[in-house]
Amino acid sequence: MNKKEKTNNKNDIDKEEESVVEENSAHTPMSTNPNQNPVTFKEVTAFIKRELKRNLVLVIALLILGLGALAYNYRSLVIAATVNGKPIFRWQIISLLEKQMGESALDSLVERRLVENEAKTKNVVVSDDEINSRVQTIKDSVSQQGMTFSNWLESNKLTEDDFKKQLKSLILVEKLLQDKLNVTDEEINQFIETYKGSGINDDEEGRSIAMEQIKQQKLATEYTAFIEGLKKSQSVNILIKY
Repeated sequence: MNKKEKTNNKNDIDKEEESVVEENSAHTPMSTNPNQNPVTFKEVTAFIKRELKRNLVLVIALLILGLGALAYNYRSLVIAATVNGKPIFRWQIISLLEKQMGESALDSLVERRLVENEAKTKNVVVSDDEINSRVQTIKDSVSQQGMTFSNWLESNKLTEDDFKKQLKSLILVEKLLQDKLNVTDEEINQFIETYKGSGINDDEEGRSIAMEQIKQQKLATEYTAFIEGLKKSQSVNILIKY
């Protein structure tokens, strides 16, 4: 081997050593102090564990803060009010309302379900147009009294959706009892004669009011017997007694 070849081989070895040194320095924590011993694998492992532990504590702390903020913003889902810092929980209100009005509320829901089942059996339906027409009639009546529809709903503790559900149930009952709610001219004449001192006149408007009033009276009379009949024909099982 000549002198030139030896020189080339030496240069190649030096380059390989430099590459190894650079690679090791990229993966191993090194001290800037030339007199300090090289960092051992055990020390590197301990360093990584400390960092992971520190970050884990930070994540848990942030999670606790986030849950605390969420609970504060949505505390009304659980707490209805506080008195001198002592909470009144929503379940306490629900329990009180059930004791006061639970029976009537349950009866109303049962009756609505009975009516819906009977209507389905007899293919009786109520269209959106029929419901909206009734809603508009109520809106007009409320407006004549100097009140907005939204205020009327609020005063009756209703949402528009709840009110429409009630109207749907009422219209279904009227259709199911249609043959018992017919109003004769004789009944209208008698009604006008009875209430002529109350502003009910024998004209188109007066007769329309009379017919609707008589119809509602008949509906109230027939409704109880109608519901009792549905309870006998359908399976109703009351599991809670108020």
